Amino acid sequence: MASSGTKLYLYQLRPYIILASILFASFFMIGYVVGELLQFGILKEFGEVFQWITELNPIILMLFIFLNNSVKSFFAILLGFIFAIAPLLFVTTNGLLIGMVVSDAIREGGVVFVLSAILPHGIVEIPVFLLSVAIGLRMGVQTVLKLDGKDVELRFELKKALRFFVLYILSLFLLSAFLEVFVTSFFISISL
Repeated sequence: MASSGTKLYLYQLRPYIILASILFASFFMIGYVVGELLQFGILKEFGEVFQWITELNPIILMLFIFLNNSVKSFFAILLGFIFAIAPLLFVTTNGLLIGMVVSDAIREGGVVFVLSAILPHGIVEIPVFLLSVAIGLRMGVQTVLKLDGKDVELRFELKKALRFFVLYILSLFLLSAFLEVFVTSFFISISL
């Protein structure tokens, strides 16, 4: 059960979670529309570039996915101090790319395939990703407030963010990676 400090921190993150969600959804839709209009064939490109990943041992693959998500989220949080530029770029580019990939995947495999490929792990991964972005956005706002002369303790903000990252985000990304490797692959195989 979450402590009262964790609940308060999540409450403080609410506007940033909302902003991150709106940005992600908006750029997802832009990516989807661009993917529909231009029909890049991005799935085939990703498949060729990342073929080696599919050949990894499942445990190694799970750890690779976990580390990839964790490192990106860590930097979205940490680099948020630089006026929230990194988390803004992180959420918009991911939304755009995922929208393009989903557009292509629906054309190639259909809606059932896409839902099978995203929902099992995406239910955990996307909210945790948005939470990381929200923390980075908050860090950027706190930096601006500090520069504006407000009484903000940036070291304390960083400590809260890193504590939350270690206690919650890492464990949820580990769960998401497990689901992606062992559950999502099962759903994809039965949807084909």
